[in-house]
Amino acid sequence: LERMVKAIIIPFFTDDPGQDEKRPDLNLIEGIEMREGKIDYLDHRITNFLLHLSQKEVTDTQANEIFAMISIVHHLESIGDIINKNMLPLIARKRSLKLDFSSEGREELELYHGKVVRQISRLSNAFAELNPDRAKKVMKKQEKYSDLEAKYTAFHLARVQESRHESIKTHEIHMELLDMM
Repeated sequence: LERMVKAIIIPFFTDDPGQDEKRPDLNLIEGIEMREGKIDYLDHRITNFLLHLSQKEVTDTQANEIFAMISIVHHLESIGDIINKNMLPLIARKRSLKLDFSSEGREELELYHGKVVRQISRLSNAFAELNPDRAKKVMKKQEKYSDLEAKYTAFHLARVQESRHESIKTHEIHMELLDMM
């Protein structure tokens, strides 16, 4: 998932198909699609395993942990779905316009994406360490990111209001991409 999140922004800024960082035989989009398949597979297998485990004799605490893990797996799979089912088609729509984002819009999208990538990395580290305090910090940062999204939305809308050609033409895609991130 972290690799998918990291790679998804690149096709919005270039028509170059690029190369997957771990699988050079795949371009960026093929790498994202391949990872979505893996995430779906893991979601299915992990959820089935956890459900099977929950049918054993477990304490209430263990049952709560099992269902929390199922919820986490579901949420991670949902992020993969957003990338695959929503962001990939948005790339095609952006490319069909044959227009770039304004330089300010692109910079804001890149900055926001960088923060999202760092959030996913922090989340990954919290899970790897089984560190609930780190996970709580990730959740607290989410509030700041919501505020930042609102700030970037306001900046974008101001550019649209100034009738900047590229901002108007790419407005819908810009807003959807920001929202999905």
